[in-house]
Amino acid sequence: MKDTAIKIRIVARCEAAGRPNNEDNYIISSNLTQSQWGFEADKEIDLAPRGTLLVVCDGMGGMNAGEVASEIAVQTIKDAFSGNKLTDEICKSPDSIKRFIEQAIIDADTAIKKEGNVNAEHKGMGSTIVLAWFINGKVYVGWCGDSRAYCYNPVNGLQQLSHDHSYVQELVDAGKITADLAFNHPNSNVITRSLGDPNGVVRPEVKEFELHNNDIILLCSDGLCGYVRDAEIEATVKEHQTSMVECRDALWNTAEKAPWGDNVTIELLQVISGAAIATKAKPIEKGNATKTKTLKLIIVALSVLLALTVGFIVGMFMTSEDKNNSNDEIKDSTVVQSNETISQEENFQSETITEPKPVKPKQTQVANEKKTSVQAKNTVNNSPKKQVSDEIQKGFDKLSSKIDSTKMDSTVKNPKNESADTTTTNI
Repeated sequence: MKDTAIKIRIVARCEAAGRPNNEDNYIISSNLTQSQWGFEADKEIDLAPRGTLLVVCDGMGGMNAGEVASEIAVQTIKDAFSGNKLTDEICKSPDSIKRFIEQAIIDADTAIKKEGNVNAEHKGMGSTIVLAWFINGKVYVGWCGDSRAYCYNPVNGLQQLSHDHSYVQELVDAGKITADLAFNHPNSNVITRSLGDPNGVVRPEVKEFELHNNDIILLCSDGLCGYVRDAEIEATVKEHQTSMVECRDALWNTAEKAPWGDNVTIELLQVISGAAIATKAKPIEKGNATKTKTLKLIIVALSVLLALTVGFIVGMFMTSEDKNNSNDEIKDSTVVQSNETISQEENFQSETITEPKPVKPKQTQVANEKKTSVQAKNTVNNSPKKQVSDEIQKGFDKLSSKIDSTKMDSTVKNPKNESADTTTTNI
């Protein structure tokens, strides 16, 4: 597929800005088919069959030559995309294009490490990188570090295409802080991936996105996005869509007023016509942040649901058990009024145990408890209680006999023949 029908225009700016020394670097090829490195600002041109390339690198190392690292990175990328290296085999499919971009970034990492190994003054230097290759109606974005790629379209607003390799971004992805807090975090400058990192092989990311008419692709170092919030970047680009020069200068002034504290690099490419028509779309997924949050919400919801279900089941079981125990206590506390009732209860329990129904062990245990309770009650009714009652009755009879005898004596001795109550009182 040829992209000659797609019309674009390009602008860029790279300066020291908020620092005395500029460690940023950038490079642009407006026409990779003809290996044209450079561009005419804001001039409308056709997108060539091999496409257009934008690159931004932010050097690190200060006295250890961060500007050297960023320069090596852009030159390595330029070498990879120059001459006859962009073959039909590379440009024919999204997978081959993404593999090519990834290998170019890996080569840049290797070149920086090699220079650091042979030159002690450059040891430990490094750089971030973000690049955008416009080809076959798409833009392929590759990056390592926290330099960013954005896309603004009037239909969908500003969307971040890259995903920072930084400490604070990992905190955001893990749900520990919000993106708003990450902006002013004291460790917002700590990156987790870069070119020249001596701790291992570089791990770049590459993604593809479809181009739409009126897209404005922005590549920048953190001298812009680290000092100007996304909402302000969006408002600035929205207000200056008719001229990319004006848009670039407006962004530059916004960074300066922030105020800036780092080098600033801005690259803008606007798709004028010939691409797809933009439609309202879901926000572009930024790494795994959305998936992690959704997964956590799902896990929390399932956990709460499970807890409620278990609580409900346990509550129902306990309520049922309490009812059974309450019924058992009422039955066990009932006084057996006659041997006939006891006999009937014993016969019922005997039948229940001898020929049990298919019941749960707990229910079987309750039946045994009932039988034990009835046996205990039967034992109480056959206790020495009756013997004690007989002894009391004998004592009462003796006392009555004495009283009767006394009454007889009193009747003889008392000439007035007083009443029995008086006689009893005298006694």
